[in-house]
Amino acid sequence: MKTTFQLLFLALILLTFSCDSDTIEEAPVNTDVVDEELYDLIKRVPTEDEDISINCIEFNYWFNLFVFDKNMNLVNTIPIINNEQFSEVLGNLNDDNLISLSYPITGTLSTGETIEITNNEELKESIDSCNKEEILGDCNGALTKENCLWNVTDPDNSTSKYSDSYFQIENGGNATFHYNSKAYFGSWTTYFIDNQLHLNIFLNDSGTVGADWNFDWELAYTSDTSMIISNDDGSYIISSDCNLPCEEPTYTTCEFEDNPGFGEFNLYNYLACLEISPFSNEANTLQFSFYETEEDAINETNEVSGENYVNTTNPQQLFVRAEDDKSGSLINTFQFTIEAISCP
Repeated sequence: MKTTFQLLFLALILLTFSCDSDTIEEAPVNTDVVDEELYDLIKRVPTEDEDISINCIEFNYWFNLFVFDKNMNLVNTIPIINNEQFSEVLGNLNDDNLISLSYPITGTLSTGETIEITNNEELKESIDSCNKEEILGDCNGALTKENCLWNVTDPDNSTSKYSDSYFQIENGGNATFHYNSKAYFGSWTTYFIDNQLHLNIFLNDSGTVGADWNFDWELAYTSDTSMIISNDDGSYIISSDCNLPCEEPTYTTCEFEDNPGFGEFNLYNYLACLEISPFSNEANTLQFSFYETEEDAINETNEVSGENYVNTTNPQQLFVRAEDDKSGSLINTFQFTIEAISCP
């Protein structure tokens, strides 16, 4: 049986969503309106009588599928655009290939019948059995808005270890999970089983983080900016945050009232603004640290605090070291500017 590596939430990718059989016409997109309409439509799905019954698994296309060999080395990345192509890709996999989905995928149909998909072969059979017409429109966009991330909250534990973590999702479902000064890469894929929306998260991690997140989650929207994901082990609230410091070339904070020109920075907040590709380290986990000079970043000397750094000049250039989490080898360095400014 093949276990799956799920690429990367965000393909929870939803922009326009249709639960009706009407023709969808192109129109100018207002993302705020789309998000609200998406939320309203998803709330309607379980209560409306539809002419078309969803009795199989239906993915929200498109999304990227990562293919790995038995040693979890990335061998291919395939954009998946529809059921027919997905079925063909699954049928052409080698016996020892792994893909970027987390098994098992489970759900209950309106008839009471339970679906459980545990491997690639069963997934192909389920996709092939789908004769339902497309009821999902092009959902790309609502969860992949530029300069936005999705913060994680544990509703049962405000001091959960994941309280300060967040997901970044790109078009195609590429997901980056930021936690504890590390970036975990994977995929975020949504689909319906009957009328239940599911989110499949896969992070390329064989440790605790992967064990905690690599599941087929049931998903429920609580608003156009917040959702709850749940499984048998618990639930998380995922809320969007679009107030990132990425639009400006300089990361700013308010200066101290008693020491103008200086302020305290949480440098980890700026990691979301760095253009970090999962392919920069073959989808393996990256560890980040901060330095005042590029030489220090390269040599891994004189590391500074990422949580409560006080600038020494104003403005000031800083450097981020990105290294392989397991080997410690340098992957890349990033430069950015901070500045303490006067605030009203």
